[in-house]
Parts: sequence; structure tokens; C-alpha cells
Amino acid sequence: MTSAIIRGATFAFLFFGLCTNSVIALLSHYEVDSYPKYSRHKLYYSEPDEMDPIIATSPPQRHIFSKEVCERKRNGIEAESLYKERIEELPYSLASKLHVTHVPLAEEDCTYPIVVIGHRGSPYTALENTSRSFIHAAQAGADGVELDVFLLKCGSLVVFHGSGGDENPGLLHSYCGIKGSILDYTAEEARRLLTFNKNFDEFGCGPNEITHPDDISSKLPHYCYIHTLEEVLTTLGDHPDVSPNFTIKIELKGPNTAIPAVQLVRKLSMEGMCQYSSFNHSRIVEVRRLDADAITGALFSTHVPDDFVEQCLAVGANEVHFKYDTCSYERVQAAHSAGLNTMAWFRGPMGMKEDHLNEYFDVGNEDISMYKTVLMSGVKSMCVNRPDVMAQALEETQRIKNYLPRI
Repeated sequence: MTSAIIRGATFAFLFFGLCTNSVIALLSHYEVDSYPKYSRHKLYYSEPDEMDPIIATSPPQRHIFSKEVCERKRNGIEAESLYKERIEELPYSLASKLHVTHVPLAEEDCTYPIVVIGHRGSPYTALENTSRSFIHAAQAGADGVELDVFLLKCGSLVVFHGSGGDENPGLLHSYCGIKGSILDYTAEEARRLLTFNKNFDEFGCGPNEITHPDDISSKLPHYCYIHTLEEVLTTLGDHPDVSPNFTIKIELKGPNTAIPAVQLVRKLSMEGMCQYSSFNHSRIVEVRRLDADAITGALFSTHVPDDFVEQCLAVGANEVHFKYDTCSYERVQAAHSAGLNTMAWFRGPMGMKEDHLNEYFDVGNEDISMYKTVLMSGVKSMCVNRPDVMAQALEETQRIKNYLPRI
């Protein structure tokens, strides 16, 4: 009886081991996309000491590669072939999505200067779309800033983003904690009545940098109000830390903003500093009618149409502005071949945090590794939330070609 039990237990143990090995072997060769996102760490294992320099700047938990590839490296497979295979097998790789895992880049493509634009200023050090945020970006080494404008019912342009996305921008519920839209106010009412939600995650600077008019305890001057565009342009034009070559990219966020924006810039004689962009490309046409020499950018969101070059040229845009994870090498080259400059724009702090946690596991949240990866696409401008980190990335890179694997 005892021997029968022992034989049965031995058989069960061997059978379980065989099944377990079969499952592991199957998973190691199975497409990770077939499993839930949060299972992927269990399907791969890490050997961070064997990473390439471009990935080694990422957090250790992102050093993901399959057992098969690691074994091939031990067997002497060429590093470039390994790099290509390892990145292409990662379904959550930004480098793979941008097609920059094995891009042959010409020597002359590495020498152009990268233009750094502060997205809504420097939103991790000061409240976005305020003069303080824009000055912080300039002091961090940015070549310019991007800001969002709406035309209010009083006829004034204000600098504000708001909730609602690109289809219905300017909503106040998340930004200010009340219902309605920025379009419901005059500029004077917006400055006097609206206060910012200190605990809104989109405000990367944190609550201690956000002031209200009655914040007696705050050591900061009260700067967290909705600024007019004229106030911002005047402040930047006169500030000692802002170079005369500084670029101010005015995104025409709300309706009927093109004509008054161009007129205000002309009134202040700031045509050399100001440029225009919009997701609504008809506003670019309006700008070009008033100022044929204005630099304009056609913004694209997650979906980039196949004929994006033709669309840009049709409205007279000088630049194409891609969302950071859509500026593939091929798209960037197509734009440059058509005479268009290129810019990669990054989502706000809350959106970038979502992407960091759920989408791309080969880079951090707007860290040096992420910026280097996007730079490998060949894009000429970067509109970022962390201009200080971007400056470090450029200093480390020096030339993009130093971080590109060769074929």
C-alpha cells in the first residue's frame, strides 16, 4: 500500500513538472499581446547588466528581454542583431513604435540643432500657462515655450488650456472645480473669480506652487490667475532672462482666435518671436492670409492621416507637429523631404503618467531615456514638460548618432 502511494505521488510530481515546463516553454515563445498588460513581467525575465546604453538609463524593472534572446547573446550573436530583435519583441516599446530600433542615420542628419520648447512653460516647477512658468522654461535653457489661447466674450485673448480635450477645450470642472467653460467669462471675470484646483494631477508643480488670492501663508507672490496673452507677451518680451531669439508658439485653442492673435502680435511688434499652431487647420489658413511670413504648425493627435504632408502643404503650414509617440522615423523623413520642419509634442503631466504606467516600458516618464528615444526619430523640435531634463538629454547625447545602432 505504501509503495503504491509513493509510486502515485512520484508519477503526479513528474507529470506536474512536465506540464509546468511545457507551459513555460509555450509562454516564452507566445505573443505577449495575447495576455493582459499586467502579466507581461511574468512572461519575461530581466538581466539588466547586459543592457545596451540607450536602455540602461531606464528603471531596472524595464529591462525586459526573453530567455531566448539572452541565450543568443551568450552564444555570440552580433549586438546589433540582438538589439533589433530584443526591442522589436517588446509590444510596449516606444522605440519599436517609432521604428527607431535600427535606423541608419546619415552623418549630415546628426548635426542640426534641436529646438527645445517648454510645453505650457515649465509645468513641473510652476503652474502651467503662467508667466512664471514661461520664465522658468527660459531659465532652464528652453529655446521657446508653447501656450494655449482662447478669445473671450470681452474680445480679449487669454492663456489657458482647461479640460475637455481638443474637441471641446476650455472646460473648468477639473482645472477650477466648477462647471462651465472659460468662454463664459470676460478676461476680468476670469482673473478675479476663477481659482485653480490645487490637487488636480495635471498640475505637475504640486499644490505648494499654486496660490490663491487669500493664501496668506504662501511665501510666493500670487501668480496663479488666468493671464491675458498681451500680459504674457509683454512680460516675456521685457524679461532679462528671455533671449530676443526666444520662440513663443501660440496654439490657437479656441474658436475665432487666429485674427486677434495675429493682430495683437503685430501691435506689440513681436512677429519675430511668435509662431502659430492649431489642431484646427483652417485657423492656419486664417493666419497665413493676415501674415504670409508667419511660421505655422499643423498639429496632429493620435491619428496621423496617410496624407498628412499634403494636408500641411494645402493650408500653408511650415511645420508638422506630431504627438511624441507618432513621430515615426518614416513620417519625420517624409515631412523633411517635403520641406516641413517637425516637432514632437508631449501630453500634459497626467497623460504622460498614464503612458508611462500603461504603454511604454522601455523608457521612464519624460526622463532622459524617453527624450533620447524620440530624438532618434530625427525630429527637429521637442515640446516637453521638463525642459531642464531635456537639456540634460541633449548634453548627454551631443549627437544623436552616438546612440543609434548601425546596420
